[in-house]
Amino acid sequence: MKRTSIIAAWAVFSVMFLTATTPGQGLAYVLEGPHVLELSAKAMGTIAALQASQKLLIYPQTAESAPAVYDQTATYVMPERFRSDIVSDQILRTHLVFADSSITVIDGRLALGEDPYDIYQQLLRSRTRPRLIRTLNRLGVETAISSLGRIEETVVFVLGARYPDESVSQLAIDKETFLPVRLLLVDRGAAGADRRLEIFYRSWRKVQSGWFPFQVDFTINGRLAREIRVADLRINPSIAADLMDLEALKAAAAQNDADTPQAQKQQAVDAVQQAVQDFRKKFE
Repeated sequence: MKRTSIIAAWAVFSVMFLTATTPGQGLAYVLEGPHVLELSAKAMGTIAALQASQKLLIYPQTAESAPAVYDQTATYVMPERFRSDIVSDQILRTHLVFADSSITVIDGRLALGEDPYDIYQQLLRSRTRPRLIRTLNRLGVETAISSLGRIEETVVFVLGARYPDESVSQLAIDKETFLPVRLLLVDRGAAGADRRLEIFYRSWRKVQSGWFPFQVDFTINGRLAREIRVADLRINPSIAADLMDLEALKAAAAQNDADTPQAQKQQAVDAVQQAVQDFRKKFE
């Protein structure tokens, strides 16, 4: 009887021990955020410069209409510079980034405000742990918080939140490949209505000594709003210096304003602002 009692007590203790050391998914041990980002930076690898010819699809709010399709060129000079150009009969748009500064020129004139859809490239230019931490912190992601979760059947590390909490901005990184899967940005509205922008990085392909996504999807509050599909990609292309010159683009836009007769200037400003609003509506 004494031996039986000892065995029973040991069995109970074993069950309690296993239960205590094998908690649910949300409480399981996971790598710390900075460590995950170190592995993610190594997984994305290094790319000096590239130029992508891509299709930009802008989806209407009603499913009955087909998406508008634009030809877009995206140029990366890692890690500081990025430029995207849309050239069409409807609009000429250039977005240029240098370090922490950026400008957008629409139809030759400076546009006011920033377009949140331009954020996607910041993560792709951040290929070291310090840059990833800095980029994510600027976007409102608390990199010290990490947990395990699942995005579209993929097991991921979630940085910035305790899975399945999606009330705050966060980044999901594939647990196996350590490549980014989804960047969720939550904008808290004044009336308590949150605006959720989700950026999905898909179809990662090996590019030189790094990896690059050939598809990027954007959803607003769960609705597919925009999509980027890379058609062709060139590594280390020949890039003219003035193409990536922020001050040169700014000066050219200012010259366009200066060349406009004063009597027509206000009408031009009003027209540009209306064009900006119309263009942004396509993304909302």
